[in-house]
Amino acid sequence: MSTTTTPAASSPSPSPSPAPETPSKHLLIRRYVPTDHTSAVKLVAEGYAQRRSLANIRIFRHPYFYTVLLPLLAIVFAQYDIKENLGTVILLTSGIIMAVMSLVGRMTDPLLDVARDITRGDFLENADYAFVAIYGEELIGVCSMQYVELADHTAKDPLNVANVVSPTTGKRKSRTASRDEKQHAILSSWAVLRRYRNVGMGSDLLGYILQVASQDKADSLLVQCSSLESRARKTLKSRGFSIVSETPLPGNLGRLGIKTETWSINPIKWVEEHPDQAKK
Repeated sequence: MSTTTTPAASSPSPSPSPAPETPSKHLLIRRYVPTDHTSAVKLVAEGYAQRRSLANIRIFRHPYFYTVLLPLLAIVFAQYDIKENLGTVILLTSGIIMAVMSLVGRMTDPLLDVARDITRGDFLENADYAFVAIYGEELIGVCSMQYVELADHTAKDPLNVANVVSPTTGKRKSRTASRDEKQHAILSSWAVLRRYRNVGMGSDLLGYILQVASQDKADSLLVQCSSLESRARKTLKSRGFSIVSETPLPGNLGRLGIKTETWSINPIKWVEEHPDQAKK
């Protein structure tokens, strides 16, 4: 199988560059161009919207959900005889269930707001590197990387997401620049169309961006991931990422144990230790 070298990270081209072949048959990874905007942003927004669905499921399975729902239903069944007031019981039961589900929806609305905000953003245009995955003629994946600065390099946990200043306030260092300070990158987007998930395409995108970060001599690549996203977490772990910090979501979602995890990896070391995987 013939391969093409990863595009030089220090001198990006505004036009699409040839992408290397990947283990996923017929998958083409190329640079993002403005005509990809609608499909790419929609794909990323759908990924964030899915977090809301996962959060809803977590709440529905949580004991607190039933400590609210079951007593209300018990009151209805205690007040009315089902045989004589079947219609009333059904009506009240349905109303209670809908009211509780509406309350759950309001709790997870902030996650939906994030997805809506993404559709109005220009993060792909502002990213240092942005790539899309094409399968056939369909855009089925997107990933982008932004170089960042740390507010405090001497912090106990310097890679904690709260310590990240994004985007960089100046030009990032090139591969040949002085290495007085460490260079960090953050994956600002990473999404695959739902029906193409769990077949290795997300891992291909991640491996591709790792090569780019390695060529730029980045000391670390950071990825933010919800604790609810089991597939994404599994992929990150398989690629060698490790969790460096966990931040509970604000409000009730955080109290339910839902967290934002920050995963990190040294891309240079990873490419050196996994030369075969780096080609994928």
